[in-house]
Amino acid sequence: MRKIDNCAVKAKTTRSRIRDADQKILYIRDDQLLVGDPDADSCNAEKICILPNRGLDRTKVPIFLGIQGGSRCLGCVETREGPSLKLEDVNIEDLYKGGEQATRFTFFQSSLGSAFRLEAAACPGWFLCGPDEPQQPIRLSKESEPSARTQFYFEQSR
Repeated sequence: MRKIDNCAVKAKTTRSRIRDADQKILYIRDDQLLVGDPDADSCNAEKICILPNRGLDRTKVPIFLGIQGGSRCLGCVETREGPSLKLEDVNIEDLYKGGEQATRFTFFQSSLGSAFRLEAAACPGWFLCGPDEPQQPIRLSKESEPSARTQFYFEQSR
């Protein structure tokens, strides 16, 4: 396996930074994916590796989201409180190759003009959601919640 731009690839990997609707960045701290202002919160945008999930309906734009060069991926886990997000030590390239657990690491990307939303494939109706306050973790939220911050923007990274 070769590495390009810190993303493990054999397929076409996109490397991006993700911002929320308020233009706050996603970053890692204490094993959580948080949202913050890079100027005020002394944080650096996490470079997200993105690969398609070839095993699901391509019209829904299924993607995997990897961090730390693709060595860890964002997944959906079921908790007592409902679906939750968790960073796991799963290589994005292994997910791309296929596997029975790939669905819980998959998000359907839907465009809203220049913004997008990410729905958890394993939890239909639950979307990636930014927090109401900075320096808090992203989470999953039901689509109908009025405070849900479910719009994000890709910023191509080099």
